[in-house]
Amino acid sequence: MSSLPIPAGTYAIDDWHSQLGFSVRHLGISTVRGSFDKYTGSLVVGDDLAATSVTIEAEMGSANTGNPGRDGHLQGEDFFDAANHPTMSFRSTSIADQGDNKFALTGDLTIRGTTKPVTLDVSFNGSGVFPMDQSTHVGFGATGTIKRTDFGVNYGVPLVSENVELNLDLQFVAPATTPAA
Repeated sequence: MSSLPIPAGTYAIDDWHSQLGFSVRHLGISTVRGSFDKYTGSLVVGDDLAATSVTIEAEMGSANTGNPGRDGHLQGEDFFDAANHPTMSFRSTSIADQGDNKFALTGDLTIRGTTKPVTLDVSFNGSGVFPMDQSTHVGFGATGTIKRTDFGVNYGVPLVSENVELNLDLQFVAPATTPAA
């Protein structure tokens, strides 16, 4: 397949039905999970994968692990330094078809002002028409691992694992269609 199995166009991320999740091991004995509550993004589907792109930007101050004290620490200078680096961004550079609705999505991830290439394993979960406004929704899952120290997030090694697991559930929506008059 040389393109995604959805119509060409620009799709906006549906933040009501998406999640930008992460997890990290603490002391090597438990996993702490979190997400970013505020983000934007788009999927531009072209005629082929070379003309298709994804962008996502998350507010670092919206990191949420369900523990306000830990969230404040993550947002502070020791980790994300959200005051000086308020956003994290991902901009795709290539998409490779892996067969069976699986794709390798490579792009530039920027955290704390440091940009590194990252490849995510993506699965296309399907599409549907939302009955309230007849807009087309498309769903994807994406997973990957990054080393936080590659992005200057060095606090707490070895208390907190260097590896951060990314687990994204993404739903994008095309602009609502209006029936012809």
